[in-house]
Amino acid sequence: MHSQIEQTELTDDEIRRAGRAILDGRFREEFGCDVHKISFVDEMDSLPESKLTFLYKLWLDKADPETGLHNRADFDMLSMLPAVGIIMILDVLRNGLDARYRLYGTEISDSSSKDWTGRTVSEMNRTTRHELALMYRAVYLAVYESNRPIYSEHLAPIWLSGKIWRRVVLPVSYGGDVCEQFIVGNIPVSSIPSDNGLKDGLL
Repeated sequence: MHSQIEQTELTDDEIRRAGRAILDGRFREEFGCDVHKISFVDEMDSLPESKLTFLYKLWLDKADPETGLHNRADFDMLSMLPAVGIIMILDVLRNGLDARYRLYGTEISDSSSKDWTGRTVSEMNRTTRHELALMYRAVYLAVYESNRPIYSEHLAPIWLSGKIWRRVVLPVSYGGDVCEQFIVGNIPVSSIPSDNGLKDGLL
């Protein structure tokens, strides 16, 4: 049963501990069974959704050939057109401990019945107050600290959407070597888990 929990703002120490667990491959110690998978994309054989694969390949193609870094200016909406609707763009806040939604894709807002554009992840967590709040914050922090894309898959509570969400979080900057934005592909699928082994995946 998925129940709304009475949770106030997560502490920075809680987010850092959970982010470290992700980086160390111990995410199952921090999150419940509704979090099916968290993995660095470059350690996966493939991504389960074509639009997520498109975004990841675009990210790879846009890497600076000398530094390997990714400049946000190279990712305009025209270049990301095949994935428009399932894209979120977030500005990094507080060294990865929070982020603000600059763009919240229409397909995402339609499925979740809420458009969070202009709001922070912490505000969303305080409003929805559910058990996945720590996972969201920890994944973003892990991407920020590692500067590597992460794939996650989780089952949302019934009172939110009751769907499985498949996400890839891509770090980009504005010319520097520190992550300043996240480009996220986020796709809701059936709430019935597939038999492709994703629930058994580890970081």
